[in-house]
Amino acid sequence: MIPEQRQKPRTDRRVSWDVLRVVAIGCVLLHHATLTSVSSHPDLGPLPFTFPMSMGASTLMVVSAFFACVSLDSGKPGRFLWRRLARLLPAYMAAVLLTFAVQRWIAPEGWSQLDGRDVVYNLLLINQWMPDVDIVDFAYWTVPVQIAAFIAGALLVKRLRGTRLRVFLWALIVTPLLLRPLLDHSHTLFVVYNGFALHRAQLFAAGIAIWLWHKDRLKTPHLVALLTATLVAQAVHTTEYGSTLGFAVLLLMVCAAAAGPDWLFFSPIARPVTWLAGISYGVYLVHQQIGTVVMDRMHAVGLRSWWLLAGFVTSALVLGWAMTKFVERPAYKLLTQIQSGRSGSSPRRSEPSVLPVSHPRTALADPLTELRLAGPLSAQLR
Repeated sequence: MIPEQRQKPRTDRRVSWDVLRVVAIGCVLLHHATLTSVSSHPDLGPLPFTFPMSMGASTLMVVSAFFACVSLDSGKPGRFLWRRLARLLPAYMAAVLLTFAVQRWIAPEGWSQLDGRDVVYNLLLINQWMPDVDIVDFAYWTVPVQIAAFIAGALLVKRLRGTRLRVFLWALIVTPLLLRPLLDHSHTLFVVYNGFALHRAQLFAAGIAIWLWHKDRLKTPHLVALLTATLVAQAVHTTEYGSTLGFAVLLLMVCAAAAGPDWLFFSPIARPVTWLAGISYGVYLVHQQIGTVVMDRMHAVGLRSWWLLAGFVTSALVLGWAMTKFVERPAYKLLTQIQSGRSGSSPRRSEPSVLPVSHPRTALADPLTELRLAGPLSAQLR
């Protein structure tokens, strides 16, 4: 007999999270194309406009923390960690090699000073601990930060509950602020601080807080206080006050997606939005340095302005789709089947989710339905 709950049809997936992720990755693309790339290579400009708001990647970290809590609340920590690593690492490693190859053999001579040592340390995710190692792509700062957070979450999920968890959230926000004045006086502290990306810790505190609030485990005034502190910390760490205001708007969108009804007014475009959300991790991995090289090659043949921006975005989408289809999903399928075989069980489904690692449909969490959700650029220290 199939259990009764297995016979119940699932409601449609919530489009609000897809929209939120597409908005965030769109902000990342526009910021890197119109500001970061042109700042690094002024000869590419001017582009038709400049998007100065550095807020998309931070929002993705908040969403990632939210859905890590979803998975940890409904699954085993060891399985959660394995499946998150199976999502993140194979595609990341492939992207590191591809990005290095593009900068080495397609970009103009002198474009990059990367060598084999840099690539090895980037693949091992320890480049942030080595001040003399260059990062292959500055957008990759999110990967070691997420992995460190996932490991910490898997280790602490059974130890931090109730009041302890609430104190921990405040510690994530306040402790890095208290350590900042000491960084100029201790090289070791600076390396540890930057290696663990403590200046990003407030992003995970925000994601966890929104999840607790959504589960009615945190009162609204407490959430407001935590998110306000998050924004203050973000402003202090980045000194980008306009971007912090934009980030505040996106935080409100995260809260709306977590607590409110689904954004059904996006239903007419749900299909393309869902597709874009599904390839967003791949897009993120291949967009910045490779996209800048694409802009340079287009500039070399006389294309300017909107053409360069279109080339940047198009290359990100095409390569992001390829990375998702040919690396991320097959590797995830293989690695999760290996894990399931060792544990004596079969995978929940033969094909991995088409959604990104920080989307609600993760390896350990069922799609979040209306019923379950009815409740309330730089890797360097700045």
